[in-house]
Amino acid sequence: LDLIVAEAMILANSTWGGWLAECGLPGIYRSQASLAPGIKVRMGTKALPHAGMGVAQYTWATSPLRRYVDLVNQWQIIACARHGRTAALAAPFKPKDAQLFSIISQFESAYAAYNGFQNGIERFWTLRWLQQNGTTELTATVMKEGLVRADDLPLVFKALGCENLPRGSHVKVRITGLDEMTLDVHASLIERLDEQAAADSGSQAEPEGEDDDLEAAAAPIALAIDLNDSPSEPEPAAQS
Repeated sequence: LDLIVAEAMILANSTWGGWLAECGLPGIYRSQASLAPGIKVRMGTKALPHAGMGVAQYTWATSPLRRYVDLVNQWQIIACARHGRTAALAAPFKPKDAQLFSIISQFESAYAAYNGFQNGIERFWTLRWLQQNGTTELTATVMKEGLVRADDLPLVFKALGCENLPRGSHVKVRITGLDEMTLDVHASLIERLDEQAAADSGSQAEPEGEDDDLEAAAAPIALAIDLNDSPSEPEPAAQS
């Protein structure tokens, strides 16, 4: 059922995005030029292909109650429904509207902050689970430069000894320490479970374009602690 709903939403967002383009209206689109390493999803006002979704254009418009971007796009879609080819004269946002670019900028900042918080919460409770269950060994898949991804948990971390292993290698690692404050994981390689280079399992490894985001999520949080909890008392005035 979840897959049916997800595919229906993709169809709706792609179809509505194409309709906006046909009517000459700008919308807030998500696009990805290709699936090549390092090519990330971008937001803009033009209907461009989304390689990851496999559609000619893709906009967010199906969840106006939880995303303001979807509400903005629905305003534009309503203008298309009411005015057709003349929608550009009545739509809330015109082509090259500076306010539309401002909405995109503000949304991207808020969305990045939300994702950062969500990732932190997920990582915290994963570490708590490891601690409560006394788990000290995990199987994982090597990503790059010692970064590994646990097979059965939503957890990415660096493991000593995995730095020179090829991408996609299957390994067993030992958890040597957890820090619930900084969300840091200390781990080391126990053994490599596959002795052959994992070329055939490359499709199971994380796309290279997403490694930077995952590495950032795996990094420990920097804590800024003020040791002066109470304001300093003023020095007594010098007596003459």
